[in-house]
Amino acid sequence: MRHFLANVFLYVLVAGLLVGSALWAWVRSEQLVVTRRPAVPERPHDPPQRVAEFAWQDFGQRTYRTNCQNCHTADGGGRGMYPPVRNMAAHLTTPGGRDYLIDLHLYGLYTRTYGAPMPPMPELSDAEIAAVINYLLTAFSPRPDAELFLPTEVAARRGQALSERDVARQRPGVPTARELAAQPTAGVGK
Repeated sequence: MRHFLANVFLYVLVAGLLVGSALWAWVRSEQLVVTRRPAVPERPHDPPQRVAEFAWQDFGQRTYRTNCQNCHTADGGGRGMYPPVRNMAAHLTTPGGRDYLIDLHLYGLYTRTYGAPMPPMPELSDAEIAAVINYLLTAFSPRPDAELFLPTEVAARRGQALSERDVARQRPGVPTARELAAQPTAGVGK
């Protein structure tokens, strides 16, 4: 009888631990989901087409501060092993430049030029990626004729399973980030 009770106790203890750990994991995952929802604007799919009409400046700036500013600095100048992000509008004048700007945010980027690779950011929504790229174009390389990025463009580039090195190979033929940052930028420091 003593062995029977010991076995029952052991099985109840193991079952309780399994149920408790599954419940704890469910509670923790629900908390993570809840924290990401307020970051997306109410109407993310109808941004304007031109820089002059860009009203998402605050959303793009907030996304930049949260996800990019730590490495690329508040003025977009970068530091040390992190490249500057000024004058990125130069990518828009070359074939494949728009896709490259989206892909480096979705899939990351690795080059030997800088010491740290840019990590992929698939956790950002399509609206967040479009807004942060538009913020880079308007704050650090203002071009009134630049066509803004739409969340639908970002959505179309998802799911391609590109690596950080694949993105580096598709980089358009524009000057390096340091050379672009050395060019005068009227919008920096607004």
